[in-house]
Amino acid sequence: SLLEDLLTLSRLESVYPGLRRESTSLAGAFAGLIDDWRTRPAVAGHQLTFSIYPAVGDLLLDPLKITQVLENLIDNALKYTLPGTPIDLSARLREHEVEICLRDHGPGIPAEDLPHIFERFYRVDKGRSREKGGTGLGLSIVKHIVQLHGGRVWAESTLGQGTSFYFSLPLRAKA
Repeated sequence: SLLEDLLTLSRLESVYPGLRRESTSLAGAFAGLIDDWRTRPAVAGHQLTFSIYPAVGDLLLDPLKITQVLENLIDNALKYTLPGTPIDLSARLREHEVEICLRDHGPGIPAEDLPHIFERFYRVDKGRSREKGGTGLGLSIVKHIVQLHGGRVWAESTLGQGTSFYFSLPLRAKA
């Protein structure tokens, strides 16, 4: 997994990151992704839902890479929340962009760690993260993919109440 994630980051940072944009229905992508995740054993006991504002239409994006972003965020949410806890994926319009949010109701992230969570190998709780697996590169990959699309990524969290991971995608891709 570590080698695979390092190769992914290397490709994303290269001159030719392999971004293949196509007109994609965000609603369709969300539905397919959530349906796929609901069949996985890791989701047993969780409530995985999605909502999308009706005005959010098709976007020009790389569907495989955006799916990778969502996969990483969902995987993290499942690792750090208890079974039976809701995980919500949503999208809404904001001026010239679509804002996508994955919200969990887990333990939250301390305020002093939030500015660092998208850095390579950064782990909030070193001991617990090793138990849960992962390479410490997932959120860095998320950041790189979103930035390649001309978007931005951030997180908000309250201890004991969960974390919301946000990323934006422009309504019109830049040439």
